[in-house]
Amino acid sequence: MMTKKACLYIRVSTDEQADKGFSQRDQAERLQAYCQYHGFDVVKMVFEDYSAKTFNRPEWTGMINDLRKSKGKCFDQILFTKWDRFSRNTADAYQMIRILNDYEVDPVAIEQPLDFNIPESKTILAVYLSMPEVENDRRALNVVYGMRRGKKEGRWMGKALHGYKNKITEDGRKYIAPVEPEASLMKWCFEQIAEGVYATEHIWMLAKEKGLKLGRSSFWTSVRNPVYCGKIKVPAYKDEEAYLVDGQHESIISESIFYKVQDIIDSRTVCKGSPGTQGLTVTTPDEFPLRGFMLCKKCGKHLTGSGSKGNRMRYYYYHCRIKCKQRFRVDMTNGMFEQELKKYVPKKGISEIFKMVVCDTFNDESAFTQTERKRISNLIFEQNLRITKSRELLLNETLEREDYHDIKRDAEAKIVRHKADLEAIEERVSHGLDVDLMANDLLSHMQNLYYLYVSANTAGKRHIVSSIFLDKWVFDGERHHTQGLNEAASLIYQLNNKLRHKKTGAKSESNFNSGQVPSAGVEPARFPTGV
Repeated sequence: MMTKKACLYIRVSTDEQADKGFSQRDQAERLQAYCQYHGFDVVKMVFEDYSAKTFNRPEWTGMINDLRKSKGKCFDQILFTKWDRFSRNTADAYQMIRILNDYEVDPVAIEQPLDFNIPESKTILAVYLSMPEVENDRRALNVVYGMRRGKKEGRWMGKALHGYKNKITEDGRKYIAPVEPEASLMKWCFEQIAEGVYATEHIWMLAKEKGLKLGRSSFWTSVRNPVYCGKIKVPAYKDEEAYLVDGQHESIISESIFYKVQDIIDSRTVCKGSPGTQGLTVTTPDEFPLRGFMLCKKCGKHLTGSGSKGNRMRYYYYHCRIKCKQRFRVDMTNGMFEQELKKYVPKKGISEIFKMVVCDTFNDESAFTQTERKRISNLIFEQNLRITKSRELLLNETLEREDYHDIKRDAEAKIVRHKADLEAIEERVSHGLDVDLMANDLLSHMQNLYYLYVSANTAGKRHIVSSIFLDKWVFDGERHHTQGLNEAASLIYQLNNKLRHKKTGAKSESNFNSGQVPSAGVEPARFPTGV
């Protein structure tokens, strides 16, 4: 009688080792003792530290490959302590047993022995295999419930996002906290996207130059994550819809900035079919600082720029993309624009009047803040009313349940954003603003506007232009017809015109009525540092 050759399969996973005290050494001793008692020849010992949810395990795969190469002649049995060491998936286990039987190899659990020649043994095998599978399913379900409970309590579950760091309190509670300089860099990214000047893709490129260590895909995922504004998303599960809760962590940006970024990204996606494709590019040839800002007089399309070879030199033009044959020399166009900028440099005597108007506008709390509060509160009321009306239609069976849920979901999303805007107003009021300092800083920039622009690099020029001119303008070859000015620049332009014929430039309050004062909130033109 030939001695049977056995392969000892010893498997343990990390969580089992910690929870139940399974030991590879203990399994090996029991299996070796079993072989010694029955006179089996141990030809191989396989140690596995892997989950038994599937048979895609490194050591098991290697063992099966050895069986294929030897056509089942390397050993007669695979021994393990219990069937849960073999598999925790009933369907996969039966399929693997058939594969082993094809090689005339018997799987044997020494502590749960079965005689497969007896048909009823298959019923007992099903019990042995299903018990660990049920245990796995229950454990997975507990993890899902635990994760959802943690998120509902406002805790971030998992590895911290860029700008945050995983930390643990003295009592063992895990949390995330902002870490520098990553947090400030992510805040800068959100603020730049919220301005809506540059394409999101180019903001990512600039952030990488500043030290951002995020790939393109990770960056897009991050700017979509409400964690940065102090919110945790609880995902949809079964009949429960997804929603946001207040996080226990410190926010890096305000909710209003976060939602503004989402609106900008969504609008660009709808317009162009891919995220972040609209907006100005940061990298532009030095010859074309105004490319993308001007519109064609004939067709209304954006003027682009390119160069053409001439007699021993290259000539540069702004021109239309289509066949309307509009083109203008770059040097002439840029020079005219530089002269246009001088219109927004405050004339002598403007400073005091400008500061007076700006301070009066900001200090008129009842005219601005109260109006904004009322406007946003009305928007919130309208959305709540929309939900109420749709619920009545649902009860009257006039509206389908799915349509009701769509309306409710959309209205609730808008309410969240309106509340974020309301909180931003309250925060601004509570912190207060040094309007006098802001006005002085703005006047300093505007007084040096022409020289700032002329001495800036191309990126700086484009940033200055986008800060002052909110819309594109038409150039007809003789004049830049600019519209949509920044309110601060618009006010200075009006004041310059009023004082154009005054020799002394003396302040005259009677010449400026309330109709010429910008509506609430004069936004100062912001200029990049180091341009």
